[in-house]
Amino acid sequence: MTRVYITFILVSLLSGCAYLEKFKPFKEEPKAPVEVKKIVVDIPKEITPKLPLWGKIPQNPTVSKYCDKVERKFRHWGWGRSRCKNIKWKNVRKSFLGDPLIWTVYGSEELQKTSTPKDMTLILCGVHGDEITPIKFCFDIIHHMEKVMKGHIPGHEELKNKLVAIAPIVTPDSFFKRRPTRTNARGVDVNRNFPTRDWNKDALRLWKSRYRSDKRRYPGPKALSEQETYFQVNLIKRYRPSKIITVHAPLTILDYDGPDFRSNHDHGDPLLAPNAQELLVRMSKMSNDYKIKNYPFFPGSLGNYAGNERNIPTYTLELPTSDNRNHKKYWAKFKKAIHSAILHDMKKEVEVAKLPTAEGENTTH
Repeated sequence: MTRVYITFILVSLLSGCAYLEKFKPFKEEPKAPVEVKKIVVDIPKEITPKLPLWGKIPQNPTVSKYCDKVERKFRHWGWGRSRCKNIKWKNVRKSFLGDPLIWTVYGSEELQKTSTPKDMTLILCGVHGDEITPIKFCFDIIHHMEKVMKGHIPGHEELKNKLVAIAPIVTPDSFFKRRPTRTNARGVDVNRNFPTRDWNKDALRLWKSRYRSDKRRYPGPKALSEQETYFQVNLIKRYRPSKIITVHAPLTILDYDGPDFRSNHDHGDPLLAPNAQELLVRMSKMSNDYKIKNYPFFPGSLGNYAGNERNIPTYTLELPTSDNRNHKKYWAKFKKAIHSAILHDMKKEVEVAKLPTAEGENTTH
């Protein structure tokens, strides 16, 4: 009996499997291979990372205390925040009253020590403490450079091979007075104190005859007698600038000192004078045709020392006033010209620019 039952069970299982086979779902047709499309994304070779704009910067106690003074002055003049403590400062010398003479640098300084230095721009403000708008203007330049270098506004790639040094308050002793003055704490006009070749012969003589011993223009007891003058001279020696921009007020002109546009000699660089002239005209055009005037240089002046004697194109931007309320207007007017000047390579091939004449016509010098 047992064998019969086992046989019956096996037959039943086989029949059931055959029955279920009838209801087995149709086999799916083999799917065609899926074509995978390769998507190519054009990624820039170098993306400027967006860094924190106003990160905390370690400052030595002297600079930190000085920045507190700067911040108070900014509040006093209604200029907003200076961000002085958020800027990486360099400091070597002090003023007569003990304030640090500070400057900041954008770009690597290493190439300046080689035989092929970078295109370098030196910017100086606050040479005369009673010309207060240039000081705010220099801080506007610094804030602009911080935004560019940290990726908050375009332009980082353009500045990659540039070096920029900015000294916003060259003569702090006169700026921090209750009533700012042109001269420093020792009563010297530091823009008449540079060691130019004509200083010993003419500086004090012309001060007495031409300016009737005006205390505001006293050139000092001797050339290079002031810490603020040493400060500027050492910046020029240290960085070997391709061009210098110094900001003053209130003559409402753009002045130039440097290689003579009209001369045939090239001082070893035939591109220097044409480039200097081209930049002068462009800065004027980008500032709504700001007036260019060939203002005379003086014994002991920066234009004489750097532009005339050392052949460094030196541009003096004279803002229209020292009115603290106009700072936003001035930055808006000259921002593009300053940025363009920083980018301008003094060794590139350029067409000879045309300087405007007094009659409003253009002529090539």
